[in-house]
Amino acid sequence: MGKVTDIRPQKRAKTRVNIYVDGEFAVALEALTAKSGGLEIGAEVTKERLYRLAAESEAESALRRAFAYVGRRMRTESEVTRYLTDKGYGEPVVRDTVDKLKSYGYIDDAEFVRSYVEAKSGTRGKLRIKRDLALLGADEKSAEEALSALGDQREAAERAAEKYLRTHPYEYRKLCAHLYAKGFDGDDIRAAARRFGKGEEDYETSI
Repeated sequence: MGKVTDIRPQKRAKTRVNIYVDGEFAVALEALTAKSGGLEIGAEVTKERLYRLAAESEAESALRRAFAYVGRRMRTESEVTRYLTDKGYGEPVVRDTVDKLKSYGYIDDAEFVRSYVEAKSGTRGKLRIKRDLALLGADEKSAEEALSALGDQREAAERAAEKYLRTHPYEYRKLCAHLYAKGFDGDDIRAAARRFGKGEEDYETSI
């Protein structure tokens, strides 16, 4: 048993405080956790209680950071998991935090995929979108379903070609390479490139 002798706000992390017991540093906690746990100067506290509050504080900290992370834009479950892991949180805390965000509706991979495909399909081809979603850790089945519903992308390829040609001179091969990097398929690439050309020879490619 010890006595809390000081509670000091951290200078860099304004939401956290350092707890001192019997004149010595004992633990750093989220300020909300310390308050809800009844810690105040003069209060008696056991090591077991501090351990329990430290675990609660880590969970509170992870949830706060996760909320801030998903608040900037929609995230996949994989992105949030990787973010929290990189911040040093343990696997049980990461898993519990992700589960909470899913239950609150802040993580929904299927909705993320639908929104992403809708936003990007006007300027990128299916192949590029599929690669990007894989890098973001999106659910593969959801990605396949959303992409299969896109249909013909020839108009999107033509818009991408037109945008490219605003700042680049027309060169059939370079335009095709640009559209390939955007993820459009071979037929759409050739059709879009020919629309702005003058009967150039086919671009030999394996796409």
